[in-house]
Amino acid sequence: MKKDQEKVYEKLIDVSKLSRGLLLKGLLPYYVLGLLAEEKMYGKKILERIHEVTGGNWKPSPGSVYPLLRRMARLGMVSEYIDEGGHPKRIYELTDAGREAYKDMREEIRPRLKRTIELLSLHLNKLDKED
Repeated sequence: MKKDQEKVYEKLIDVSKLSRGLLLKGLLPYYVLGLLAEEKMYGKKILERIHEVTGGNWKPSPGSVYPLLRRMARLGMVSEYIDEGGHPKRIYELTDAGREAYKDMREEIRPRLKRTIELLSLHLNKLDKED
């Protein structure tokens, strides 16, 4: 791709956002519930673990994770408490309702992810053929 064409494409879409998680943002509730299904955690650890489980490709912002955690708490999916040991931290723990929501989400998300992967594969194959 010529340098000028690359600049035009960058004006149309922020390519860096695609590689840094734009496609993953819709999966944030899935990641949070999944991590809390494994163990209770504080917010910063959730951010760090998402970064780890995505191979370092995505680190969601605190501005997206903390409001989601508050919404999940209001909906009864997570419980929260302050751990006073050392530096006080707000700990989030999955409730039975949260476990059920995570189970339902896993069943719903699987076919959507498969369709997305199929669509992206079609585009990638087309790009490969054009090269």
